[in-house]
Amino acid sequence: MADISMADLVQAAAGLIVSRLDEKYELVYIDRGDCLTDEQIQKLFAGEEEVLDSDWVSENRWHGTNAVLGSLMDKDARDFLAEHDALEQVREAIEERDQSDPLGDLMRETGPKLFRYRLDAEAEADPWRFSDEQTDAAARVLGTAAGVDCKQNRDALRELVAHASYGGGLYVLWRGDIKPVYEAVCKVRWNDPAPEINVQWTDPELLVLDGLNGSGHSVRVRGTVRLAFNPDRLFIDAARGPAGYSWTDVVGNGYRPDGDEPEFIGLDAE
Repeated sequence: MADISMADLVQAAAGLIVSRLDEKYELVYIDRGDCLTDEQIQKLFAGEEEVLDSDWVSENRWHGTNAVLGSLMDKDARDFLAEHDALEQVREAIEERDQSDPLGDLMRETGPKLFRYRLDAEAEADPWRFSDEQTDAAARVLGTAAGVDCKQNRDALRELVAHASYGGGLYVLWRGDIKPVYEAVCKVRWNDPAPEINVQWTDPELLVLDGLNGSGHSVRVRGTVRLAFNPDRLFIDAARGPAGYSWTDVVGNGYRPDGDEPEFIGLDAE
């Protein structure tokens, strides 16, 4: 029988270490307080996949792998494997078991955000010049675009028209978690053909916003707003950016709409 070589010993040592690895590890650690920026969130909604700094992720994974190696072997054992070019084999086996979800972890740490979803309607400016009939007609335009009962919501819709002095685009406004919204975005953007996903709000808050002048008004309506989900109509209501003033700019941070979060219908369908 042939003598056992040093290469055999090295491979046996590396194999022993690999056999003792856990089934999975989380190598990329997110510190409490780390969160996504508003700019990163909007990039995610726009379909950009790489919003996290790749160097930051790689560096975190490297440190996480080193921590695992340190728990498995003392320095002499690590030096031995490194000297014989086998430490990388163990490192790769650890990284193959990495179940880290830094993006998901950052979403959870980020917490609820204020969102707007653009509806297909515009409110006219200078409502002070409207007659009662014109105000009713303008209110019906907004209510019809939202798909709610215009008669039931007549007072709220008239208020929306009358107090949106500069007019502006019509939105559904809500505060909620990022994850379900992002899941819906991914379903639509990254499948061909895109699945049919509807978004639905019950008794939501409607907003008319003029981003140019930084003005608007919001009201809660009764009924269900339901329509096909289009990620291009989705906005995080962050502080003023290239698109102009947001509702946050108008009313300040921490605004909490009366309406609930949306329901995404068809999101779980294969």
